[in-house]
Amino acid sequence: MKKILLSIAVIILTVFYANAQSFTLSWDGELLGDTITISPDSSSVSILEFGVVLNNNTTNGVNIKVVRNQISLLDSTINYYCWGVCYPSHIDSSGMYKFVPAGGSSEVEWFSAHYEIHDAVGISLVEYKFYNMDNPDEYVTIVAKFDTSPDGIEETILNNTYVSEIYPNPAINTVNIDYDLPREVEKASVKIINLLGSVVKEQEVDTRNSKMRMDVSDLNGGIYFYSLFINGEIYSTKKLIVR
Repeated sequence: MKKILLSIAVIILTVFYANAQSFTLSWDGELLGDTITISPDSSSVSILEFGVVLNNNTTNGVNIKVVRNQISLLDSTINYYCWGVCYPSHIDSSGMYKFVPAGGSSEVEWFSAHYEIHDAVGISLVEYKFYNMDNPDEYVTIVAKFDTSPDGIEETILNNTYVSEIYPNPAINTVNIDYDLPREVEKASVKIINLLGSVVKEQEVDTRNSKMRMDVSDLNGGIYFYSLFINGEIYSTKKLIVR
């Protein structure tokens, strides 16, 4: 009986994993995570750009549309994206869909994101959601961190920092983050941001410890983003669901 239950559990987990991995995003053959950082390589750059390829890991061809969510924008900046065609900066949802065959990928030139700096200094966050228009529950998202800050997080800190994803996620009352920060980190904090780009909760991270607990019981159920700041700079931004 235990073997049967174990087999059923394995099957369920396999199906869940397959569904969770229906789509992935990549560039130059390398899989991307849920956050990408785009920074200018010189002071003369006026536009930041990046592209992704959507990989369809299912056994069915899908019609893919894109929705942009401007999480947090610096004043004076302008951003827009292309999905088959390029959309004006005020358009969040693509009118056009593109067909991606089973086991196939989108064309390299189909998607691109563009961010006009206009001398703004700091960080803007924009999320792009690629979803199956015939089954919106099948999707993949990526948050672009357009970073024009003059100084980023030091390389030694980046190489020696460990931060877990927030858990449990979805959350009900409290969430936790495990971390290991090098001594070069002077201060750190976690901010939770709603879909309108407003910070709804912020908590300092005790750099001497290795775990932080955060109360989210006062937040309304829904989708949020949480960002970890290290020495005043964004280290990572990911999605949080509160029930």
